[in-house]
Amino acid sequence: MRKYRTWAYLNAEGKAVWGDVFPDGEVPVQSIIAQPATLDGIDKTERVFLVDWKELTAQQQDAVLEKLSKRSGARKDVILKDVLKIGLPLREKYTEGCGTSRLGLFI
Repeated sequence: MRKYRTWAYLNAEGKAVWGDVFPDGEVPVQSIIAQPATLDGIDKTERVFLVDWKELTAQQQDAVLEKLSKRSGARKDVILKDVLKIGLPLREKYTEGCGTSRLGLFI
C-alpha cells in the first residue's frame, strides 16, 4: 500500500512556538481538514490539525514531549500516553496552509 504525506505549514507565530522542532516549517498531519477541539485550560473551541505522530522522528517526538512537559508541568510519559490515546493537536492559528501528496483528493 502506498503511503501519502499530508502536512501543515507553520506561519510566523507557529514558527516562533514550534520552529525549533520543525525547522522547515512543515508539520506532518493526519488530514488537511482542521477540526474543532476543546483544549485543556482554554474555554473556547479551537480548530486544530492532528499531528501524524508516527511521521515524526524520535528527536522531534522527544522535543515535543519536552516542550509540553515544561509548559504544563506534567511528566513526559503522561503526555505521551495522552498523545497516543487522543492525538497531538496543532492549532490552526499556527498554520498558513496545508498540502498533501494524495492527488486523488483534488480530482
